[in-house]
Amino acid sequence: MKRDKNPKLHTLYLINIIIMCLITLLSLGGILYLTLMGGKYTDRDMERARRQGREDLLLEMEASFQGGTDTLKVIRELYPDKVIIDDYGSYSFYPMQDAARNGFSPQDFSKDERGILSYQGDAYSSVRAGIDVNQSTISIDYEKVRDQGLEFVCIYGGRFNSRQEFLPDETFSDHMLRASEAGLDTSLYVTLNARNEEAGRDEAESLVEYLKPWSGRFGGEVALQVIYPKKEPASDMARMGYTDALLSACSVLSEAGYSPIVCADSKTFCGLLDLARLEDYPRWLQEYGDSPYFPYRFSMWRYGAAIMLDGVEGSVFLDLKFE
Repeated sequence: MKRDKNPKLHTLYLINIIIMCLITLLSLGGILYLTLMGGKYTDRDMERARRQGREDLLLEMEASFQGGTDTLKVIRELYPDKVIIDDYGSYSFYPMQDAARNGFSPQDFSKDERGILSYQGDAYSSVRAGIDVNQSTISIDYEKVRDQGLEFVCIYGGRFNSRQEFLPDETFSDHMLRASEAGLDTSLYVTLNARNEEAGRDEAESLVEYLKPWSGRFGGEVALQVIYPKKEPASDMARMGYTDALLSACSVLSEAGYSPIVCADSKTFCGLLDLARLEDYPRWLQEYGDSPYFPYRFSMWRYGAAIMLDGVEGSVFLDLKFE
């Protein structure tokens, strides 16, 4: 789909469309009510009711904007029965799935001067802070990371290409060894390319073979990352294929003694995967912010990029793990 070159203009168009749709719904509701009342009201009464409904809605939106509420939050409040994702200036609307909710609220989290979140709620007995690293991490002193209260690191292991060939990350071994020596809990994540059950099984079997030298040398958690394809719409067939691939890959990893985790951003979880079928496996959400908007249950959350961590050069990401 072609991107709108002017996101602000696109947003204004979207707001206008939303307003007109809501006004139409209010008008239809008023007409239905008046009809059921037996026609006791005149055309002037109905027009007055339509104008009042429109003015009330506009005043509510105006108050939200003047109060500092951003456009996306206002739109989300207008559609409580959908998950709305900001997709680089345009918006994707996804119906709510029949999957377990997470129950978090913004009051559950607070941020310190370094940008690191802590959990203040009472739903989880153990919430740990950590990081994940990839090929963009230039250098990192894991002892300094540990001394700042971070307890785990998830390391990028590589990706599968379109031919289901595994391309390991060159820095994986070094990160895994040094993080383990520093006493941090270690795990890894890889990017799958599988789009059906057979490909998912093949990629997982290749990954198990690659991990044989590391057997028993890390915690055993393996996150399988799925990335929303840039040129592929979210059809029912695509959703079924990607979900089948993940289930197949998770099954292979479980049989090999690993603990698989499904890893994706909000758009991928909502638009490309059938979450109800994936309930048996923990989820790692990649969504930046001070509190999660993603409504479904997850056990790990990448919420931001570290910019003030001592001992880190390059890009690392901040995570919380809920247990």
